[in-house]
Amino acid sequence: MLSPESGFPHSYRNEKKAVMLGTACRSSWNTGNLDFPKTFFFQICRLDGGFLILILSYVASPQCRTIFQVSHSVSASSAPYRLSDALNRHIPGLKSTLLLRRRKKLTAWKSTGHPPEGLRTPCDAIWPMDLTFCCRKEEKTCLSPLNVLGMGFDTAQMEKADVVHLHWIGGRTVDFSQLRHIRRPLVYTLHDMFACTAGCHCTMDCSLFQNECRGNCPQLGAPRLFRNIPAWLFSRKRRAFGRIPSLTLVTPSLWLKREVERSCMFPGRKIVQIYNPVDTDLFRPAEDRNAIRAGLGIPPGAFVIACGATGLFNPVKGGHFIPLVLEELYRRGHRNLHLLLFGNQEKSVDYPFPSTSAGFITDMNKLAGLYSAADIFLNPTLQDVLSNVALESMACKTPSVTFRTGGVPEAVLDGRTGLVAPQGDLNQMAAHCERLIQDGKLLQTLAEEGRRHAEQTFSYPVIAARHAALYEETLREYRYEE
Repeated sequence: MLSPESGFPHSYRNEKKAVMLGTACRSSWNTGNLDFPKTFFFQICRLDGGFLILILSYVASPQCRTIFQVSHSVSASSAPYRLSDALNRHIPGLKSTLLLRRRKKLTAWKSTGHPPEGLRTPCDAIWPMDLTFCCRKEEKTCLSPLNVLGMGFDTAQMEKADVVHLHWIGGRTVDFSQLRHIRRPLVYTLHDMFACTAGCHCTMDCSLFQNECRGNCPQLGAPRLFRNIPAWLFSRKRRAFGRIPSLTLVTPSLWLKREVERSCMFPGRKIVQIYNPVDTDLFRPAEDRNAIRAGLGIPPGAFVIACGATGLFNPVKGGHFIPLVLEELYRRGHRNLHLLLFGNQEKSVDYPFPSTSAGFITDMNKLAGLYSAADIFLNPTLQDVLSNVALESMACKTPSVTFRTGGVPEAVLDGRTGLVAPQGDLNQMAAHCERLIQDGKLLQTLAEEGRRHAEQTFSYPVIAARHAALYEETLREYRYEE
């Protein structure tokens, strides 16, 4: 029976892009003492490139489910915010609420039980926010010990939800030792390596996390004090996670799933891979790209290369490769190029081509316009779980040229949705850019296929349905264990 009300909305906001034609459902399923109608949804969408049929399993519950998305803070471009938005828009009978330590200007609950902003506790005077005070001068992305030192907001408020979904919980967001007292099933999405290490968010070439962070930590160097603190923090964190009755891990890429499996932090825990969502209604090709270019002062006919990230010249983002790639393109004789930059730029850099800097963007509609104004997106990231900018640019039909880094090749399919160079290979990255400058047909093919890949793999309805199914499965297992 076709029933738009069964589990998905009857239409998207923009009918030109994707329209829900119908949802077929089939119910009846029994799990012992618990009688849950299991519904298989056949979701049929009309997309830019044809039709997409999604066959997704989702357990319809008799009452509304409440999910808390717990994070330190979020923005409109962050994964927790987008997941919560996707669930509320596309899964009837489920209410997702952001529970944040810092709320900013978003609709969310602010967590309770921690000191007001600006108020220091006695522990603050002893332990700073991280261990940068004992790092080497050149290493400032250091360990954050506060989660294993009894600091974090009150976890009792989380029991108002049916499922608690943890995201970025570093700093003073949650005391890990208290997670076992939450009488609800926990889902924990790992957005970086923080949960698998003593406290590092990016491990780069370090593999000590596979051995309980024992040895000389490259972040700390060889400090006179706290030489064994990484191993000590690792053991406390593992002990805290091991005491949680119900914990399911989610990784936004297959690459991170493999890294988590190599770590000894979560022995025996269930790990599920679900990609982060991108709003393909919002991030879509602009109707008048030339008008956007004119507004940015980009000359007609220029080949536009976009670059952007939060902290563009953070060593992890690989921003130092951008001027090197552009200099190589200049050396190869290319002159009609224009650079379009956005995000935080910590330093001033001279480029061999004219450039436009849009600054840090908080308006997602404006950000989508910037992607659409570009011909390609240059993404030289050196460690990334998935890369939001890759998803966003792809959804706007702007192919990426990137390094083979982390989970990025799962979004940027080499030769299909973009071009991928070996990590750190400057000449190959420049060659990929040159190829797209010279081959307009290939550029268009990558753009079209990238848009289809974004809709079919990373769009709100797809990712929301996968999370909804995971929540229901987690609840069934939790009740069965009780």
